[in-house]
Amino acid sequence: MVAWWKRILLSLLSVVVGTIVCLLGAEIVLWIAVKTHLVSSSHSVSFHSSELLITIGVIVAFCVIAWIFSVPVVLIVRNIRGWRFWFYWVLGSCIGPALMLVLCAVILMVAFRGRGNAIWYSPTLETPLIYIAAAISSVSSLLYLWSLRRSQAAAIKKSR
Repeated sequence: MVAWWKRILLSLLSVVVGTIVCLLGAEIVLWIAVKTHLVSSSHSVSFHSSELLITIGVIVAFCVIAWIFSVPVVLIVRNIRGWRFWFYWVLGSCIGPALMLVLCAVILMVAFRGRGNAIWYSPTLETPLIYIAAAISSVSSLLYLWSLRRSQAAAIKKSR
């Protein structure tokens, strides 16, 4: 069996790698869309390094929060053979979007409490945030389960 601390480290590593892969993938897709004029060229698209750093920081903070929520499941789950692998992948893929939906609902309640509108919050940003949360959760869950399966196989092989 794989030790509990190793499972936690594998899950944290998978969240970090999954986040980086998804952010790079989103950046590449956006770059291709701009270069091939799939995005309207009437609007100039510009990125400032401070905006990019703030975005990365916020996404990493949300990923750490989602990872904290998933640690109990990481500690409980030990057998990932057969159909359980895919069940846990679906379960892990739902954590990010569910937390993002809860966060959006809380922000909506706070933003519009007692006021007719909130200038700092745009509900049109919810859909892309949920999509990126789903992508990060899916990639991270798949990476974690794959690395856990490899670690369990290595532990079984070592014990023989």
